[in-house]
Amino acid sequence: MKKNWVVLVLSILFAAPFANASEPLGKEGVQNRRMIVFQEGVSLDEQKKIAQEQGLEVLRVFKPINALVVRSKPGRASTASMRLMANPKVGQVAQDFYTNWLYNAPALPQLPAFDQVMKSLKPLNKGMGKAPIKSEIQWGVKRHNAPEAWKKTRGKGVKVAVVDTGIDGGHYEFAGRIKGGHNAIDETQPWTDDHSHGTHVAGIIAAAMDGQGVVGVAPEAELYGVKVLSADGSGSLFSIIGGIMWCIDNKMDVVNMSLGSPQGNVMFEFAVKRMEIADIPLIAAAGNDGGPVGFPAAYSGAIAISAMCPKGGAEDARLCTGDNPIATFSSRGPEIEFIAPGVLIPSTVLGQEIKAYSGTSMASPHVAGLAALAVANGNHGAKAVRRALIRSARRIKGLDRSEQGYGLINAADLVD
Repeated sequence: MKKNWVVLVLSILFAAPFANASEPLGKEGVQNRRMIVFQEGVSLDEQKKIAQEQGLEVLRVFKPINALVVRSKPGRASTASMRLMANPKVGQVAQDFYTNWLYNAPALPQLPAFDQVMKSLKPLNKGMGKAPIKSEIQWGVKRHNAPEAWKKTRGKGVKVAVVDTGIDGGHYEFAGRIKGGHNAIDETQPWTDDHSHGTHVAGIIAAAMDGQGVVGVAPEAELYGVKVLSADGSGSLFSIIGGIMWCIDNKMDVVNMSLGSPQGNVMFEFAVKRMEIADIPLIAAAGNDGGPVGFPAAYSGAIAISAMCPKGGAEDARLCTGDNPIATFSSRGPEIEFIAPGVLIPSTVLGQEIKAYSGTSMASPHVAGLAALAVANGNHGAKAVRRALIRSARRIKGLDRSEQGYGLINAADLVD
């Protein structure tokens, strides 16, 4: 009996540092959070023991990168990090940070993801699920010639993750279409959108072909809402990495990330690289400051997308200048692989509405939808999808390589 009590006490003592495993990865306590990446071959039990020896609480386990997210007591994080780095079984220790990944990233001016609001489109011929009507097909979808591709595939069964602010599963355009999701900020809470950005992105990818509102590029793809950002577009690095880990663990076919930062981070790059190794195509927004491509789009494991203007441009000079095909705000550089519509793009938002936004955040999901069509057509994996997109792209006159990459993708050629 005494022996059993000893075992019980030891079990309680060992489990205590991990009691807060569901603690949110939000702004509060960010200065005390670290990620420990262990060398290959270090078991999970051994990882937890090493963390325990430094008095650290384990908040998350990221198996795809062999890492733990831990919390130290206030004022002890630096000391614990130095001791961990002295351990030969530890490869890297990194600090978390919290910022706005949509608008106010450090050293970045206000991003022009302008709330250029259109009047909500009235429902038309509800129930016409098999044949879209012209008012449902917006200019971005037409520019990619997606309706021609729909004669062969609409992306049925392809799993597309939207790593963003979540998705509004109650929007009529997503009825029966959202197959799951994950809240990487707080795993005890739902992944419902409380901002609109993720819902807008999701609509561009896969809004239903139902004869009302708008239709997405791949209207029969399966959507997964991965919430990594809060109601104001802010989030921690570790919550975003957690979203990437979920996509890997759940074997997504395509991942879209319409978020970014002007500065890179070794842990962020490591996570994106692991997704590439998992053979999952990551489509990412290039950025909206008119300067260099941001991150994660600038990483080699991501497919960076710049934003283009509609023919004839836009009245707002912050969006388009004259007949220049590239949006004024769009980031550019050697990392750009494709250009896609990103100005005044109508899509789904909270409140059962349709509104038009602008930004590379809107350009990226066009290509994510095209990637879904490519997967449905038999091009599985990051390399195959990239090759299919390149094969189907055509350069736009008047733009150089740093502005458009391989150019604009023709969906009909993609599934030919």
